Amino acid sequence: MNFNGGFLNFLEDSSPIGAQIAKKMEDLIFEDPSSSIIKARVFAEEIISQVFKHENLEVFHLSLNDKISFLSKEGYFERDIQRSFDIIRLAGNKAAHDGQFNDITEAFKLHKEMYKIGVWFYEVYSLEQQLKIPLYEIPQIKPKENIEDIVRKQIGELIGLVNFNQLKRNSSVRADLPKAKINENIETSTNILTKDLQSDQSYLLRELTRLKDSSQEAIENASQFSTFKDYMHVDRKIQLDLENILNTRDSNMGNLILLCGSVGDGKSHLLAYLKEKRPELIKNYTIYNDATESFSPNKDSMETLEEILNNFSDEKINFSTDKIILAINMGVLHNFIYRKHENYTYNNLKIFVENSELFLNNITASYSRGNIDLLSFGDYHSYELTVNGPTSTFYSALINKVFSPSSNNPFYLALQEDEDRHLNTIVHENYKFMQNSFVQEQIIQLIIQAIIKKKLVISARAFLNFLADILIPDEVVNRKLLNDFEVLEQSLPNLLFNRRERSIILEAVSQLDPIHYRSVYTDQLAVNLNTLSNWTPIINEYIQEEVSNKWLVPIITDNNLINHSFNMFFEFFVRLNYLVNKEFSSSISTHNYKDYLNNLYFFNIGNLQHIRNVYEEIKSAIFKWKGSPKRDFIYLNNPSEKFRLSQKLNLSPTLEHLSKRTDESIDTFKTSIVLGYKNGENSDNIYLEIDFPLYQLLRKVQTGYRPNKQDAEDGIKFVEFIEKIYKFGDKKKEMLVHFPQDNKFYMVKRDDFGSFVFERE
Repeated sequence: MNFNGGFLNFLEDSSPIGAQIAKKMEDLIFEDPSSSIIKARVFAEEIISQVFKHENLEVFHLSLNDKISFLSKEGYFERDIQRSFDIIRLAGNKAAHDGQFNDITEAFKLHKEMYKIGVWFYEVYSLEQQLKIPLYEIPQIKPKENIEDIVRKQIGELIGLVNFNQLKRNSSVRADLPKAKINENIETSTNILTKDLQSDQSYLLRELTRLKDSSQEAIENASQFSTFKDYMHVDRKIQLDLENILNTRDSNMGNLILLCGSVGDGKSHLLAYLKEKRPELIKNYTIYNDATESFSPNKDSMETLEEILNNFSDEKINFSTDKIILAINMGVLHNFIYRKHENYTYNNLKIFVENSELFLNNITASYSRGNIDLLSFGDYHSYELTVNGPTSTFYSALINKVFSPSSNNPFYLALQEDEDRHLNTIVHENYKFMQNSFVQEQIIQLIIQAIIKKKLVISARAFLNFLADILIPDEVVNRKLLNDFEVLEQSLPNLLFNRRERSIILEAVSQLDPIHYRSVYTDQLAVNLNTLSNWTPIINEYIQEEVSNKWLVPIITDNNLINHSFNMFFEFFVRLNYLVNKEFSSSISTHNYKDYLNNLYFFNIGNLQHIRNVYEEIKSAIFKWKGSPKRDFIYLNNPSEKFRLSQKLNLSPTLEHLSKRTDESIDTFKTSIVLGYKNGENSDNIYLEIDFPLYQLLRKVQTGYRPNKQDAEDGIKFVEFIEKIYKFGDKKKEMLVHFPQDNKFYMVKRDDFGSFVFERE
């Protein structure tokens, strides 16, 4: 079949009128875009009418909106097809009621949506599906038409050309061509912004792509510190502490510096920074980054460490002049100092590590003794605790590197360069949206939540990759080619919560999506959007941010969104409000999270009043977890047994592991609440470490929740703690026996002569 007569000619058998309307729509695009848009709406009405006929449905003089709503609710088409109908319907309303609406770019968008609908209709309702449906192509300027240069220029902008005179009248340009080109492996330049791209390529996209894990800049190497990494570098306290150690150490004495941490905590970046920016501090040092790999095939990691550290063995440490910086995993260090060694002994090193309390509940940010220094990455954090909640100077500084409107910022300069060349994509709008200071703070708070709730370690590199993920959609095209719903899909609020498969961070953030939380604000918002005929006052009340207002305006001109389209708009609106509206975002934050952070701060500064309250809370949770027949008695066996045994349990808190601090903001702290209990006069204390998931579970138990088997598995450390704390009870002196069936209690105890007495309570 010849398809040159119209782009939906494959519908001539199944919907001849629809194919004819589509051809007329395409013919009018360049002559009269407004009429072309109205023809697109007529096409949608014709296809919907055909569906009603095929399905033997009664029309009852329904409006187009009602028909689309009915077919969507009844499952006759999926959300993407409904969205195409809605896009055409909304644009058709604009063209019909606004005499000044004559946008050729809107006609181009509808042309593509008509193609989607046409393919769907053909595949579902055509009796003979023997035709090979052609790939979509954008409308072309017909040779016989005398189109003004201004129209040619506008079409040229759409397809990404700059020299509009080169736009050929007979060229067959695919609709998916006008994508901004990405070059991930650009060479680093000493200039702030290297201007070497073609006129249709985006500098901003190029610079942001450098933030990705897949870029050349992502490779961490302790021996390399590029210009880009130099710009992105942010001073951290552990770096300053290490520099202070290097400055104060005697240059004539040996020195071992242990950088203890885990994978991805920034050790390689720190060492590369020192080599590039402070070489005078480490010129006499030998650096071992990841010293667990053997120097020779016949040696394992422990033997390799023996070789590195032999001059700090007991036999040589007092005479050593070696200067070594050793980056080492905490688990590897633990195994090394408690290992039986072949040629040397390392008792001095073992005593040093034990005295540092690196493996205990105390904070060990840094510790020095003799000629050995230790820095623990585990107690330096990427965020701070304050009485008003967590903050992060580290993530704030990284965000400032990317989004500050500064002449020293290559990202901002790239934005300006693109604007001068009239390049605009959704990436540019997402970037401008992220320049809002409150949006930045909300993003940081989400990251801190992910760290605390999901126990993530988010390095600078991982955070920068996260920024790229929420700024850059899968396909980047000219902004004018996106329909209204595609704009919402590719905007930052949706990229932030809808890309869980891209990284562990986005997986965690997706679980913090504000659409999962109920509040009076979200309920009222849903009521208003469903009942009010004019959405403009709602938008003006909630959203004061300039960029996002532009995303909303095209949609709120018609509030007749239905089903999938309404749900998408509502979810987007909730997410947007969370990012730009302080009052709204505060209304959906959880009390458990706030209380946990509040208590965590007071535990780390040793505030006795707040510590007392937490001990009381957890005591209540302990007794309610196992059950309690009477005050200070706790059940020992399961409720499924015929009788229940319980013992008296007096919990005596200890505060020996806590220290008093007066800092209003702390950046070295324990990330879990640690409670300690002592057994009378004995010295065998037992400690309970409470992270946020356990704290949240114990909060539920306090309000009457009965933990199940899964809870016991998730809170295994708490279950093990209870088993240990049983040893502090008085079961050797007395026990309470409860017969639930009769609801009778008996006390078993020893009398003054050591005999057992069985008494009814």
